[in-house]
Amino acid sequence: MMQKERLALNHALMIEMLRSNGVQDSEILHMLENGTSTEFERFGEGIPDWQTLIDFYNSNPGRIRNAILKGYRITFLTKGALKSLLGIKFGLERDVAFRDGGFTLDQVRLSGNQLNELKEIISANWQVIEEHQNDGMYELRIALVNPPGE
Repeated sequence: MMQKERLALNHALMIEMLRSNGVQDSEILHMLENGTSTEFERFGEGIPDWQTLIDFYNSNPGRIRNAILKGYRITFLTKGALKSLLGIKFGLERDVAFRDGGFTLDQVRLSGNQLNELKEIISANWQVIEEHQNDGMYELRIALVNPPGE
């Protein structure tokens, strides 16, 4: 099996932001090849620095292409970043759709497909624990692997 491409969180979030706005993977790659950040700005509400994604693509076109087409794993996630990822990728409203338990996020509800996607991309410092399932939805606890002070 091919190793998933490892991506920094900011690059992963930008890709997911585009996808959540209905941009197809082939179109993302086309926009990156064109290399102008203005094409991206309508998706970002001015938050991400699209030029960093374009620069990363220009220096690593194969890596970004693989990450978009074959999948990626985020190298490291803080809890705040994990909350952003859940919001952008799965539309879970921060601090409403789940409970922040300190070193865990509890009551995260995802479909089976979303659960599989999350397991594919989440960084190794977090562990996804399936609590229970009903009506095709999984309730999860996402826990920090080595919380400080343990």
